[in-house]
Amino acid sequence: MYTLKSIAKRGATLSAAFVLVVSSLAASAAPAFADALNPLTERSLTLSSSSPGWADTDGSGNSTYAPPNSGANGKKTGNYFSFKVSTDTSTGSDKIKAMSLQYCTKSAGDCTAPGDDATHGTDTASTSDLKVTYPSAAEVANPGDFNTVIDTSTGTVKAVPGYTNNNPKYLTQVGSGDPAEAAKNVAGNFIVMYKSGGTWVQSTGWTATTSNQEEASTGTTGQANTIILQNSTGLGLAAGTEVKVLLFATTNDYITNPGSGAFFVKINTFKNFTALAAGTNTLANNVASGDVIDGGVTVANVMNQSIQITTKVLETMEFSVGTVDPDTLTKAELGASDNATGNAHVPCNTILTRMGTSGPQNVLALGDQTSESSLDTTHTYATHSYWRLSSNSSAGATVYYSGHTLSNTSGDEIAPIGTTADTSKPGSEQFGLALATTNRTGGPAFDNASYGVDYSTAGSTYENAADNGKTAVDNSVLTDLGATNSGSWDYTNLNKSYHSPKLDPLTPAAAYGGGSGTIGSGGTASFAFDKMSDTIPAAIASESSQVVDCVTAKMRYIGNIAATTPAGIYTTKINYIAAPQY
Repeated sequence: MYTLKSIAKRGATLSAAFVLVVSSLAASAAPAFADALNPLTERSLTLSSSSPGWADTDGSGNSTYAPPNSGANGKKTGNYFSFKVSTDTSTGSDKIKAMSLQYCTKSAGDCTAPGDDATHGTDTASTSDLKVTYPSAAEVANPGDFNTVIDTSTGTVKAVPGYTNNNPKYLTQVGSGDPAEAAKNVAGNFIVMYKSGGTWVQSTGWTATTSNQEEASTGTTGQANTIILQNSTGLGLAAGTEVKVLLFATTNDYITNPGSGAFFVKINTFKNFTALAAGTNTLANNVASGDVIDGGVTVANVMNQSIQITTKVLETMEFSVGTVDPDTLTKAELGASDNATGNAHVPCNTILTRMGTSGPQNVLALGDQTSESSLDTTHTYATHSYWRLSSNSSAGATVYYSGHTLSNTSGDEIAPIGTTADTSKPGSEQFGLALATTNRTGGPAFDNASYGVDYSTAGSTYENAADNGKTAVDNSVLTDLGATNSGSWDYTNLNKSYHSPKLDPLTPAAAYGGGSGTIGSGGTASFAFDKMSDTIPAAIASESSQVVDCVTAKMRYIGNIAATTPAGIYTTKINYIAAPQY
């Protein structure tokens, strides 16, 4: 046909008889001749899934990560067609008013719909017939929605209409800027678009219908295998314009892949199209009518079963409790301590039990340091310790404390504050603890996250601890790989290895989140202590929906006595317990 077309262009040098022969051929076989001389070029079909139509589960055998239009779901697939037109319809009245997409087992000849069901139309666990199911076909009609779904510079699909990301934990990382989140409110399930001046533009006004269009006399499936797109206004395009027809899969509208083998989709464009009558095969009549503009061509695809990969991530947890946060120490101080890495700062370094390499470990002296760590009725005294937790448990973790209030060997006790938070009251017996945290606006410069660690009280007038004077993180050697100060996410560090010390994402329990602030009469800090915690551990911080990545907590303790508090040496041991949740 191309040879005949080339020869026809030499009209001035051909004999009249030969020209008459060509005219005769054109007149007697106009539809086929037009198709062959004007094919749709650079054709392609991209499937959202090439899995067989009976497969619709993920690697775990469920649907969690196999929604419609996903790679694991061959039962509900999306089909993306791309081609270039050959005929110029940008001028004149013969614009593209219809397109047909007919799924067949062969690229030429009578069409039989693909499928391998023994009883056609009855899919099994290992067989399926191709079916086009679009009972509520509707184009994405809102111009703003088109820009949400399509990258107009490349023509690629950014997100499937109507779906949000199926993993809510992902959205807590990337935020609302995720295209899938933006597309969840987009209505419609197909798009027709074309490239104009380097930009993809949507063509609107299209309707879509489906039908069974099989011409073979035997072996037919009887399933809907054809999509007809129609537009009463028509679309005029210059020759060589690239066009895309995007058919998305949703819960109710989708294409089911055949169970095995290859299939072919015959594509035609029309300047006029007679509606398909119910129960009759009229696509062939439309093709033969002479109204085909470009066509007579196919695109091919092949079904294959997905590769399933299984592995295991074992549970891990690191939980350290001590009196010194190594992140606050200089390299020299680290080298002179029990730090396992010597003088090196490392991500999520273990909390230390003392400043040096000798002396008691995890021992705190609460009280006036000029009077043998004693309490008095006119002042509130405080001390503090730290714990640090990392766990890959998918449902987070909870940290508890267990212990008794301060008591002496005679059985005398300093009254615990109780389970309702209270501020310190000098002159009244009190023993309590709380998390000393900062917030985004009030924390140290190095901390840029909610529930940061408040280091500011180390060594203050009425607060004595093992790390006196260490009031900030040594941020000259540590790099924060977490969220930026503006709240946006750094996508290059989703698997970050270090962030500034913070309790987040753990959230303090209601009675234990107020430990940061002033103590003494009229102080702003609040504390609590559950007297039952020595037998029933009390929760102080928890997270229930994501892994816990190197969280750091500063525990602050206060002591007050009354004039009638019996003399003696008072001690207690507070034990911290981390419980991961899966």
